[in-house]
Amino acid sequence: MKRVKILFFVGFFFLFVKESEPFLISKPEDKARRYFKLSLEEYKKAIKQNPNNYEIIEEYRKILEGTVGKTEAKIELALIFQEINLKPKVYELLLDISLTDRKNALSYIEKRIEKSQNIVEKINLYYIATEISPQNPVYWYNLGKLLLGINRNEEGISALEKAYNYNLKDISLFYYLSLYQFNKGDYKMAKQYINEGLKISDDLSLHKILLKIYLLENNKEMANLEREKIKNLTAKKEEKKEKVEKIVKKEKIEGLLPYTFLAVSKKQQKLFIVSFDGFGFNIFKEYKCTTGEGKGDKEKKGDKRTPEGAYLLISKIEPPKLPPKYGICAFILNYPNPIDVRLNRDGDGIWFHATPIERPPYNSEGCIVVSDEDMKEIMPFIKPGETFIYIGGDKEFAEFKDLKKIKETVENWKTAWEGKNINEYIKFYDQEFLSNGKNRDQWKLYKERINKSKKYIKVELSDLQILPYGEKKIGNLAVAFFKQNYTSDNFSSKTRKILYLVKRNGDWKIICEQVL
Repeated sequence: MKRVKILFFVGFFFLFVKESEPFLISKPEDKARRYFKLSLEEYKKAIKQNPNNYEIIEEYRKILEGTVGKTEAKIELALIFQEINLKPKVYELLLDISLTDRKNALSYIEKRIEKSQNIVEKINLYYIATEISPQNPVYWYNLGKLLLGINRNEEGISALEKAYNYNLKDISLFYYLSLYQFNKGDYKMAKQYINEGLKISDDLSLHKILLKIYLLENNKEMANLEREKIKNLTAKKEEKKEKVEKIVKKEKIEGLLPYTFLAVSKKQQKLFIVSFDGFGFNIFKEYKCTTGEGKGDKEKKGDKRTPEGAYLLISKIEPPKLPPKYGICAFILNYPNPIDVRLNRDGDGIWFHATPIERPPYNSEGCIVVSDEDMKEIMPFIKPGETFIYIGGDKEFAEFKDLKKIKETVENWKTAWEGKNINEYIKFYDQEFLSNGKNRDQWKLYKERINKSKKYIKVELSDLQILPYGEKKIGNLAVAFFKQNYTSDNFSSKTRKILYLVKRNGDWKIICEQVL
C-alpha cells in the first residue's frame, strides 16, 4: 500500500506539471476528481501495453477496490482484457465472480452500460455480461444489435441467434434474422423467422421481406396478397398521424396548401416532424437523433460534420441493398446542393437513416440517424423526391415568419414570366444570381432569346412548399419547391423545381434555380 501511495504522489506531480494552467484555475475538488480519473486512465494504458505486468495490474486492482469494490474492480480489469482480446484473462477474472457475487456484478455492468456513451465499450461490457449470465437472452439481443450497428454483422447475427435460442420474442430480432437468411438465399429459414415475428406483430418490414421472397420464388398469388397487406398497413400508419404541438400561430395563408417536412436540431440532437397547416408550422412529434461527430456546418469531405440547410430526400434505400448498420431504411439527401457547390463545399453520401441501436449524441460520420423503431413511425411522413429535411443548429425553423411573403414572390415571378416582360421578370433575381453557369445578366439574355420565339407562355405551379434554409455567407436563405407545368405554342414540360431565395432589404430574391 505504501508503494501505491508513492506512485499516486509521483503521478499527480507529473500531471500537475503537464496540466498546470487548468490546475490553477480549478476548484480543489474538481482537481482531485480530474487527476484521479487521469491517473486511472494511465494505469489502463500501461496494462494494455504490457498485460503481463502483474505488479501494475495489482496496483490498479487495489486502487479500484478502495473506490468501487472488489467485484467491481475485477469487472473493470476484465473490461481492459476484453478490449485487447485476452480471453483467458477475462475468463479467469469472471469465473470467481460467477460463483460468488453474480447478482451484484450484473447490476454493476448494467449501470456501466447505461452510463457509457461509447458503443465499443458497451459491446465489451455486454460480452462480459454474457460470460457471467450466458442464458440471458436480453444481453445477447442487445449485444447483437450493437454489433450490427457498427457493421460487425457476422458477430451480430451470432449473438441474435443465441437470443432467439434462449426464447426472446422481439419483432426486431425476427426482422434481422429473417433479413440475414434472405441475403444468404435460405428463403425457407427466412420465412420461418418472418412467420414467428408476424405472430407478435403485423409488422410492415417483415411483410416487405416476405414480398421479395415470393417475387423471387415467382409465387404471384402470395406476392399479390403481400402487396395488399403492405398497402393496408401503410394506410393504417397514415391514419395514426397525430398533431402534438403548435409552434407558430398566424393568419391563414390563402392558396398555400398543407405540407410536411422533417427538421433537425443539432444542439438538442432531436428530429421533429413538422407540418404547415394553412396557418403556420406545427410539430407532430419529436424523436432522439444523432448527427456528425464534427461540430458546425459541413465544409469538406471527411470532416464528419452534418450539413446545415434545407435538403430534399431524393430517394430511399431498403434491405437487402442496405447493410444492417443502416437499419430498416435510408434516405439520400441532395447534398451537395447548388448552394453548397457555390460555397465550395464538397463530400457526399449524407443520408437520413435508421440503426439497430440507440446511438449516443454526435455519433455519426455526418448522417442524421434515428433508431429502427422511430424510423418506422417517421417513414409514413416521407415521400422521396418531395419531402425536405431542414437541419439547423437549433429550432430556428420555428421562428420563420416569411411564408406569405415568399409565396407572393413566387406567384409574382410566375406572372412576370408568363407576361414575357423580361425587365419585370429579372427584378425577381438577385444581383448575385448564379445557375447552370449563368449569372444574372447572362440569364436575362438567355430568357429574352427564348421569349422572342414564343407566342404565349403558360406556367402552372402546384404543391408549393416553403422552408427556411438558414444564414449563410451569401445571406439569409429560404427554398420554394413546387411542381411546374410549362406550356407554350412550341414546347411543353412537367418538372419539379427548387428556387433558392435570399433576403435583401426585406424582399426575397432568387439566387439560384434548380430543375429536378
